[in-house]
Amino acid sequence: MSEHLSRQVRSRPSDRGRATPYKLVVLGSDTGEIVRAAGGLVVDSIRAGWHVEVYLESAGDDRALHVLGVSGRAMPTTFDYDVAWPDAVFFAAGLPERNVGVGKLITDAIRRRRTDLAKWDDKPVSDHRSGTVIEHRLSSAALAFKQHAMTASGMPAHAAPVEAFHSALRRPGDIPPPLPRA
Repeated sequence: MSEHLSRQVRSRPSDRGRATPYKLVVLGSDTGEIVRAAGGLVVDSIRAGWHVEVYLESAGDDRALHVLGVSGRAMPTTFDYDVAWPDAVFFAAGLPERNVGVGKLITDAIRRRRTDLAKWDDKPVSDHRSGTVIEHRLSSAALAFKQHAMTASGMPAHAAPVEAFHSALRRPGDIPPPLPRA
């Protein structure tokens, strides 16, 4: 887990007891996207003792996620966290607009002000005009596992040593409303 992010999470009060591990939720369209965008973060978070949950819009071959140390779950229609609220949620840009449940999760997290939110997209970091860029520098183990996971997903095994995320969401108005169900 990036030093900046873990330091930020530790500084906030938690709703849980001290023995409860931090929780990271990662939301993406498919296995390949998760591996490419956040595979190193997933590995480093697990190695740091975090509980990591991965949710996918489309189910697929889970082998690449197993290489990272997690299993993919189908994206639920609603996220019900009650007491065990995530400490961090990382998600694909555009997902809150496509999925009502994700949009509500992000909005609820913003209102709670205890959850770090970050998104990834295909835009270069320089294209983002506002917000904070979070760069997660992969450990050598995370880089190796990510490269193997990329191979398992059928991608070239050329992983960058840094994963970039954008944390520009400050209030519920920053997120467009989810699309109505058809």
